[in-house]
Amino acid sequence: MSVFEVSDDCLRLGLRATAVVFRDVTIGPANAGLQADFEAETAQARSRYADLKALIATPELTRLYEVFRSIGVNPKKHPPSIPNLYRYALKRGRLPSINNFVDAYNLISLRTLFSLGAHDLAALSLPVTMQLFDGSETFIPLGSQEPRPVTAGEFGYVDADNRVICRLDVVQGEFSKVTAASKEVLLIVESTDAMSAERQQQVVGEAIGLIQTCCGGTAERID
Repeated sequence: MSVFEVSDDCLRLGLRATAVVFRDVTIGPANAGLQADFEAETAQARSRYADLKALIATPELTRLYEVFRSIGVNPKKHPPSIPNLYRYALKRGRLPSINNFVDAYNLISLRTLFSLGAHDLAALSLPVTMQLFDGSETFIPLGSQEPRPVTAGEFGYVDADNRVICRLDVVQGEFSKVTAASKEVLLIVESTDAMSAERQQQVVGEAIGLIQTCCGGTAERID
């Protein structure tokens, strides 16, 4: 059975995504080593880009903003996940600590400008598909109990029961969030055609290595 798919419509937009299935992971608070890496990377991020304008001017973010605009999404109103991470880091000098799994992939995002997100595999009906919404999808955002509409033509990730697990790369769904109870996790590594396929695989490898160091378990790439 297929686990993860990317629609042709999304590929034509210039989006790219790779998934990894982690099994037998142990999720809990971030350890001291990961927290130290987090702080060091945040400091480097603050020195790497003077402000958000400098970040958005990079080829990686420029291309992603083009994709957003091409589907009618204003990236100033709905900024992608990477600027959101940097905005928090630049303002507070650190990133929020969620758990060792989430902190690990946020660290990779900060280092690489790739968008990473993770979902409890046990909560999902497979396959998960990156696709353009038609407006019929069910979406309950992270931290909410009430469904919200999605806009036809936007891209996002949907499971086989037509439930949105992530709208754009901006807001994840509540039902599939990764918690201490999660043992099997689907990680999605997203980029655009501004990134080479070789770079995509390199970042996937970095994510696998760090997450396994922090959380243990096994990992299987799903291209």
